[in-house]
Amino acid sequence: MPVRFRDLKRALRDFGIEVRDPPGGGSHYHAVKDGRTFPITAHNGLKSELPDGYVRGVCATFGIDEKELRRKL
Repeated sequence: MPVRFRDLKRALRDFGIEVRDPPGGGSHYHAVKDGRTFPITAHNGLKSELPDGYVRGVCATFGIDEKELRRKL
């Protein structure tokens, strides 16, 4: 089920993951923690709906249980 970028960004903050704005005003945000980075493409900014692949990718990159992250969404 797709998730709104604003909801994902808020949930990631609870895990201590910073979501950085795109450099130069583009649409590629970066989730960053402990030297690991996961790119998030959000063409409509915080209103963007992201497919499940982004949720799974963030979980795999940062070692988060997907069920735990989805509870926070």
